[in-house]
Amino acid sequence: MKAMKLAAAKARLSEIVSEAEHKQERTLIKKRDKPVAVVIGYEDFKKLEALEDVFETRLLEEILKKGKFISLEEAAKRLKLAV
Repeated sequence: MKAMKLAAAKARLSEIVSEAEHKQERTLIKKRDKPVAVVIGYEDFKKLEALEDVFETRLLEEILKKGKFISLEEAAKRLKLAV
C-alpha cells in the first residue's frame, strides 16, 4: 500500500481512484503525517463488508452460545440511556 499526503492526493485523485479500481491498489492518505483515510476500490470495499458480516454473525453466535446475551432494556440501563 502506498501512502501520500492529503495535498498530493487531492492533486492526483483521479489517478488514485483509477489505480484502486483497476489495479486493486490501496492508498493511505495522511494529514499532518497522521493516517486519516484509505482509498480502496469498490470490489475491495464489498469484500471488507462481507468479512464484517461474517465476523459479526460469528460473534453473535458465540455470545448466544455462552448465554451472555442481554436484552435491549438491560443494555440501555447499563449505558444509562432511556428506551
